[in-house]
Amino acid sequence: MFSTRSPLLKILVGIILIVSLALGILIIPNLAIFDEAQLPEITEHLRKQANPNIEGNALYSLYGINAATNKDMETVGKAVVKRLQEKHGKGQFAHLTAAETLELYGDGESLDKEWSDMYPASQCNARLKANCFTELLAEISGKPFTHPRLLAQFERYKQIIKMPHLIEETRLMDYKSPVPPYGQMMQLGKLNQAKAYEQQGLEGLLASSKEDMRFWRMALTDSQIMIGRMVAIASLRRNLSAISYVISKEAVISSDQTKALQALLIPLTADETDMEKVLTAELRFSAENWKTAPKEFIEGSSVILATLYQPTASSNWFYRQTLKPVFAFNKMSASEFYERAQAATQPLEFSRFNPYNLGGKISQSQNWQYAPYIGRSHDLAGIYSLVGLQLELKTNPPQNIAEAIKTSAYKNPYTKKPFDYDATTKSLSFRCFEAKDECKISL
Repeated sequence: MFSTRSPLLKILVGIILIVSLALGILIIPNLAIFDEAQLPEITEHLRKQANPNIEGNALYSLYGINAATNKDMETVGKAVVKRLQEKHGKGQFAHLTAAETLELYGDGESLDKEWSDMYPASQCNARLKANCFTELLAEISGKPFTHPRLLAQFERYKQIIKMPHLIEETRLMDYKSPVPPYGQMMQLGKLNQAKAYEQQGLEGLLASSKEDMRFWRMALTDSQIMIGRMVAIASLRRNLSAISYVISKEAVISSDQTKALQALLIPLTADETDMEKVLTAELRFSAENWKTAPKEFIEGSSVILATLYQPTASSNWFYRQTLKPVFAFNKMSASEFYERAQAATQPLEFSRFNPYNLGGKISQSQNWQYAPYIGRSHDLAGIYSLVGLQLELKTNPPQNIAEAIKTSAYKNPYTKKPFDYDATTKSLSFRCFEAKDECKISL
């Protein structure tokens, strides 16, 4: 009996030793004491942090815009941010439960849905469709804005766009944290602009666009997060689309109106096309915020890969693989960027036989492509030029349009060549960075 068990015991002990050795090989290199030090480049980037606690920051009012009408939106917004940060500081996810949302905001969301559903064209994306403003004008035609909640929200919108800053709070936030409700600001801006044009023509559009575009151009340089910047770009494109429509429809544009339009069409500055702030925020979420974020096993992920994970090594990998090339793209001219960024950024190579931070490397093997976001900034600069050229042709009609376009100072931002002109449709265009987008206007 003893002799029978002895070989089985030896086999069992051998298996235990092999499994223990394998686990040791996998787990020991991924103990916290072996994590990498943060790359000096990352440390340098993270020194640049804006302070949102300044006078006139629209962030708090924007967070509170959905509050019940009888609540002060800025007070609500500050309470929301405070609650999110308190929860994060306690090791909880920085998001609001349904009960907390009702407590802080009151019942305003259902009222916003009522008026929002009345104007579906206000959800149209000018980046993908050229006739959004036309559709919205048709939708609001002859319909006075009478919904009490909509009128109250217009007043809030008008207060927000007068504010001098929009600096989002990125400290002590996590991937579950709610972003400000930019969508409602965009929707209110569209409706306000369309109604101004319907009621007062070009003068009304000039007045509404001036305030709205000032705010969103400010946001281009102030915004700290990617979605905030993309909303600013989308809002400016929507304004430019409306301006282009009006230029094409006006029989005569006066000298004063021309000057007012030219002021709205001043080309974007280098600071306005620069994305370093939002790229730094992306880096901050990867390199810093994980330290205080709750440790949660993400549903659907591998338990084994989660074990083979080094936080700082992963953020270093993310920077080297994804963000470092994008920081370089961000500094390029539009033409250089267009040439260099057409090809997708390739992930760094790694061995799956090396257990060190294997989970972190595998999780980031499908790296996020940031180039399209930079491309949208250059597309926006190109749309400014398109509409500027349209105004030039409208106010100084040439004998030969095609020749005037060729000799104009307004050029394709990517190729530095004249814009494309279709004499049949009387349209000006250039190829956007992303093929699905539309960079085209009708003369």
